[in-house]
Amino acid sequence: MKKFFTILGFEYLTCIRNKAFIIITAFLVCASLLFAFLPEVITSLTSEDEQQIDDKPPAIALKKSVYDDELLKSSFSAAFPGYEIVISDDERKEIESKVDDGTYTFAVDITAPNAFTYITKNQTLYNSDQQYITEIIKHMFEKTELEKQGVSPEKTDEILGMSYFSELVTTGADITKNYFPVYIIMIVLFMAIATYGNMVQQSVVSEKNTRAMELLITCAKPSELMFGKVFGSGLAGLTQLGLIFLSLGCSMQYAPADAIPEELKEYINFPPETLALALVFFILGYFIYAFLLGALASFASKTEDLSGLTTPVIFLLTGIYMAVVFLCSGDMIDSTAMTVLSYIPLSAPMAMFVRAILIDVPVWELIVSIALQIVTVILFGALASAIYKIGVLMYGNPPKPAQIIKMLGKK
Repeated sequence: MKKFFTILGFEYLTCIRNKAFIIITAFLVCASLLFAFLPEVITSLTSEDEQQIDDKPPAIALKKSVYDDELLKSSFSAAFPGYEIVISDDERKEIESKVDDGTYTFAVDITAPNAFTYITKNQTLYNSDQQYITEIIKHMFEKTELEKQGVSPEKTDEILGMSYFSELVTTGADITKNYFPVYIIMIVLFMAIATYGNMVQQSVVSEKNTRAMELLITCAKPSELMFGKVFGSGLAGLTQLGLIFLSLGCSMQYAPADAIPEELKEYINFPPETLALALVFFILGYFIYAFLLGALASFASKTEDLSGLTTPVIFLLTGIYMAVVFLCSGDMIDSTAMTVLSYIPLSAPMAMFVRAILIDVPVWELIVSIALQIVTVILFGALASAIYKIGVLMYGNPPKPAQIIKMLGKK
C-alpha cells in the first residue's frame, strides 16, 4: 500500500507540474474569474460602438397600403421602439434599393389586409422581425374589422390589448429549468473524462519510451503502478476542475449585482445536488475509461502507436456522448434507448446523470446504475493490471486484440 501512495503522489506531482497543465489551468481560472464581468463589458463596448457609428435612429419603410397611415405608424412604433417609421410612396424597386444601401433597416409592403412582403438586405438565422410583423398585421386586421362592426376604438383596444396570465405547476422535474446547466456539465464531463484519461495513457507510454518502466516494474506490483497512475492523474484532474469551479463561484459571488442579466443567472444556476451527482459520475466515468486507456497504452512502444490502440475507445466515448445529446435534443430523455444507456457502465456516467437531473428517476435505478459502474471499475482495474503486466515489457509492433485475449487466457 505504501508503494501505491508513493506512485500516486509522484504521478499527481508530475501532472500538476507539467507546463501545459499549468498554462491551461491558469487560463481557465482567469477566464472563470472574469466570466461574471463579461456581459457588462460586452454591453458597454457594443453601446459605445453603436453611438460612435451612427447617432441617427434606424428606419423602417412602410409602403402605402390598405391600412390607415396613422394606424400603421402607431402599430409599428409600438412594436419597434427607437425606429423611425417612414410611410413611403416610392415604387417597390426604389424601396428595395434604399434597403440595400442602408437607408432603411428593412421595409414592409402590405399587399392585402392579410398579406405582406418583408424586404431586408440580409436575412440572419435569428432574425424574428417577420414574425413580429405578422402579429402587427394580425392586430391591425382585427382592430379594423371590429371597428367595422361598430365596436368603439377604445373598446377595440381594450379587447385586443387584454393581458393573459398563466402559471406552471410541475409534479415532477422541470426540464426547461435544468436543461442548460445539465448540458454544460455533460460537455465538461465528456471533455474531462477524455482529457484526464489521455493523461494516463501518455504517462504510461512516456515511461515505456524512456525504459523507466523496466525499473519501476521491479520495485512495485503492476496493480500498484496502474492504480497509482490512474488515481494520481484523476486527483490532478479534480484539482484542476476544483480550481476552475471555485474561481467561477468567486466571480459570481463578488461581481456587481447587475453585472449578470437575471435571464443568464437562471441558465448558469448549478444546484448543489447537480454538482454532487456530476462529481460522482465524473469519478466513475474517469476510472472506467482511464483503466481502459492505460491498459491499451501499455502495449505501445512509442507515442505514434497510441492512436491505433486507443482510438476505438475514444470513438466509443464520443459516440456515447453524441447519442446522449441526440436523445436529449429529441426530447427522448425518458425513452427506452436512454434508459438502456443509463445502465450500461460505459455510457451510464453521462446517460444516467442526464436522466437523474432532468426527470424523476426512482432512487433504486440510480443506486443500481452506480453499483454497476463501481463493479465495472473494479473489474476493469483488475483487467487493466493484468494487461499492464503483460504489455509494459513488450516492444515492437502492438499486438492485435485477438493476441491480447490469448495472452490473458494464458495468465
